[in-house]
Amino acid sequence: MAKNEEKLIEFVEKQNLDLKGFTLIEGFPGMGLVGTIGAKYVAEKLGFKEMGYIDARVFVPIIRVHKGLPVHPSRIYIERKRKLALLISEQIVPQVFTDKLAREIVAWVKRKKIKRVISLSGIRALPSKEGREVVYGIASDEASKKMLRENKVQLIQEGITSGVTALIMLGLKDNKIEAFSLMGNVHIAADYKAATSILEKLSEMLNLGLDTKPLKKEAKETEKALLEHLKQFKKTQEDTSKIEGNNQLSMYT
Repeated sequence: MAKNEEKLIEFVEKQNLDLKGFTLIEGFPGMGLVGTIGAKYVAEKLGFKEMGYIDARVFVPIIRVHKGLPVHPSRIYIERKRKLALLISEQIVPQVFTDKLAREIVAWVKRKKIKRVISLSGIRALPSKEGREVVYGIASDEASKKMLRENKVQLIQEGITSGVTALIMLGLKDNKIEAFSLMGNVHIAADYKAATSILEKLSEMLNLGLDTKPLKKEAKETEKALLEHLKQFKKTQEDTSKIEGNNQLSMYT
């Protein structure tokens, strides 16, 4: 690569991060935005510090503003006491760049000697057992599968997964890095309930002591808002039907 050639994707760290032996929690905005919601909640509640970002020209030119300042779409957070790192993204990556981004993330994980990667994501709504929220999982190796089984995560035996998270998991498997994905049962576009279920399981597995009550409240408020929206939508449909019905009658009187 020429000296003046810009890299398409680059990890920028505030300082050279020593992440040997760390566990990386990854949250990209897939189904139900579960990964992003969950990872951001962990960062906020457990006192993670922002320590870098992914500088990537693969992101669309839409930047969120927080407290009057622009925010990088994909950020790195660290919590040294628990030896945890977080990789959060708030943008869906265009399909043409997903493979490139996934490969760069796997390469970064290898360089940093991170010992384990946990992906937070969603899965299309499946029937719940006895009304309970089920957490599903896929693993990169037999050790990861064993950990999921021991923590009562329901393994997906056969199926299809896609997106950046899927390619990261495949890259980690090929590089023999311990990894697994926790997947919440998604019912709506921004599913806080699904995010809550996987965070409770994550907290249990890593002994984080994470309080998910605020997220549960958010889930209830989201569901309430959705129900109200559906109620209003139904009423609008009924009102429209009445108007159309009256108009049809007036045409024949």
